[in-house]
Amino acid sequence: MDLTYWHWLTLGVVLFAIELFFPTSFLLWPAIAAIITGLCTWLLPAMGWQLQVALFALLAVAVTLAGRHFYKNKPESTTSHPTLNRRGDSIKGRVITLEEPIVNGVGSVMIDDTRWRLVGKDAPAGTTLKVTGTEGSSLTVEAH
Repeated sequence: MDLTYWHWLTLGVVLFAIELFFPTSFLLWPAIAAIITGLCTWLLPAMGWQLQVALFALLAVAVTLAGRHFYKNKPESTTSHPTLNRRGDSIKGRVITLEEPIVNGVGSVMIDDTRWRLVGKDAPAGTTLKVTGTEGSSLTVEAH
């Protein structure tokens, strides 16, 4: 039995369908290679199965490398809310007043609806501090 373009197109569609359920982009590139192989087989029906498999293998490697290169060099998408999923970064630069003292370099403060752990120099309650960054899930602060 020879491989026809339908075999390659079906393989490409099946790989795309699997990719929908496991969004890793791992099967995206072989799916594209299978569809291109199917189109080449449709254009050149006399191509033997050995050449088809070799073409698919070469295309899978080439398309994977091209895709990795494209996504590696792609600039991050711009958004109107660049710190949307990085709440600590969205507080950076904000001036806060301590309700409780910072003792041994650690304290806490309520900002909006969240209690944040603070890391900085010891300070008494009532001190005004500026949020300078984050360390994990803690906010780093310094005197304002």
